[in-house]
Amino acid sequence: MKLFRLMARRALRIGAIVLLVGLIFGFGHFMTPRGPDAFARVFEDLSSVLSAPGMPAYMNIEVDEGRVQEVYLNGNTLHYTLNRTRKSIDSLLDYYENLYQSQQHDVAPKAAREALLRTIKDPADREEQRRRIADTDRLLNDHFVRVAGSNWGGFSTLVTGKEGKADYNLDMVERFKRFQKSGDATELGDPKLLVAFEDPSRGDVQYFNVWPVGGFDFKSVRPRDGQDTPGYDLADVPRPSGSQRMVTFGQNHLGSDYQILVYRGGGTVEELAAHFATAMDEEGWAISSTHLRAHASLEGEYPSLLFTMGKREAYVAFTERDGEALVTSTVIVLGRSG
Repeated sequence: MKLFRLMARRALRIGAIVLLVGLIFGFGHFMTPRGPDAFARVFEDLSSVLSAPGMPAYMNIEVDEGRVQEVYLNGNTLHYTLNRTRKSIDSLLDYYENLYQSQQHDVAPKAAREALLRTIKDPADREEQRRRIADTDRLLNDHFVRVAGSNWGGFSTLVTGKEGKADYNLDMVERFKRFQKSGDATELGDPKLLVAFEDPSRGDVQYFNVWPVGGFDFKSVRPRDGQDTPGYDLADVPRPSGSQRMVTFGQNHLGSDYQILVYRGGGTVEELAAHFATAMDEEGWAISSTHLRAHASLEGEYPSLLFTMGKREAYVAFTERDGEALVTSTVIVLGRSG
């Protein structure tokens, strides 16, 4: 997957965290993953921006290994840690699978299901019903999702405290009812999320653990009906007219503020670049002519602009996909301390 490869390339960077969380929560419910949609493509655009040649290296701040970090994403607060291991990715995923695997429960007693099947006269229908019962058993008993590629792997699960107990299935039914009403993913249990990457430069594996602080509003984290996702705009970074805010990410790192805002809307790259050049100038930002010359930054595959104001810098990149009339504008703002 392109997104995982790009994340692995900069997996020690703060910006990778927003991609990780977006991957887990933005591509669809983390216990029932599905293919990329429009929201997921925004995260793919963001991954391209973070790995683009014009992205200033100093804006990819190093993540502190082992320390609990706090980040903000679309109205939700999350914690994460980054650690390393000499274990292989498969061994690491095996460990988590064994840790969170629990006793298996049938959806109904064997005698009851056989009695039900005997009431179905058509043999083909009977076998189809038997298959559906088996699928239901598997769905209710698979308490985790495990995915892996050539140099990465992921694991997610929900811990309720009822695992291995006779009333586990009934408890999950009630939890799903509450989740459907509230949209809070933690109604389903305590999320445990892991993504691991091989790091050839160190000859080991680095892995992220991510968990929400309090609740996680799954429904509001995704844009709906053309509305902005929960979050905020920066007063002195005017957004493109008519755009939709897709991502608001923020972290305070060693006293420096690091923020990512992603907008999606109509217009051409040239029109959006002109908007930011004019609007940012009116707010007191100065455009970096050095960046323009060094990267021919409005030409080629990765069009971008760089602005400065005091101890703050703003990098604005534009992503346009073939066959789409929309452009993604990614704004990364770094405010230095001291």
